[in-house]
Amino acid sequence: MMNEVWHVQQVDWFQELSPEETEKLRRASVANDYGPGEMVFSPEPRPRSVYLLEAGRVRIFRLSPTGSETTFGYVTPGEVFGELAGLGDYPRESFAQTVSKSRAWKIPRMAFQQLLKRQPRVILAITRQIGARLKRIESRVEDLAFRDVRSRVAHVLLELAEDFGRRDDEGLVIETPPRQGELATLVGSTRQTVNATLRELETEGLIGRRQRRIVLRRPEALRLVAVSAPDS
Repeated sequence: MMNEVWHVQQVDWFQELSPEETEKLRRASVANDYGPGEMVFSPEPRPRSVYLLEAGRVRIFRLSPTGSETTFGYVTPGEVFGELAGLGDYPRESFAQTVSKSRAWKIPRMAFQQLLKRQPRVILAITRQIGARLKRIESRVEDLAFRDVRSRVAHVLLELAEDFGRRDDEGLVIETPPRQGELATLVGSTRQTVNATLRELETEGLIGRRQRRIVLRRPEALRLVAVSAPDS
């Protein structure tokens, strides 16, 4: 049964809509619940839907011709993803897979495009969201070119803490950090090298690990690692 409450009305761009428009979009959309590791969408030549995450976390990644994965980032609640289908006639080239138990709204392309025509300010809000993602990707490309693995790991941990962290007595806690394989694709290195780097940072007291959680014990010191240049 559809949820009685349209939870995503807390999204910034959703505040631009009238109650009538909100209800119209809700009726056109379908909410789906996913367990951890389930696929929300896969590449397709002519996608017909845009998605909005209500709860959980979704990983966006691509596969190379050899089958290796490259993680582009994570979707947090309130974000639209797979949005290029609603902005033009673009093929979908990425995969979207849940990291944790999630709920996503599947919005038909036509309903999404009609919304954009009625509310141009929504286009601006979504453009800002896309711009923030591109900035992250550009930052990772720059890291690959100019930073060593240690700096890249520190940078990614700080990004994850910014998006998903909470503060406690020990520092900034990343509740559900990516698996080592996912972290390796974010960093652009091997799982073994990333694991060795994490152990090194832990030995130095910059991070700690509790069960599946990572704690940034000294975020400011870790930030210095993230911006340091490799030895020449």
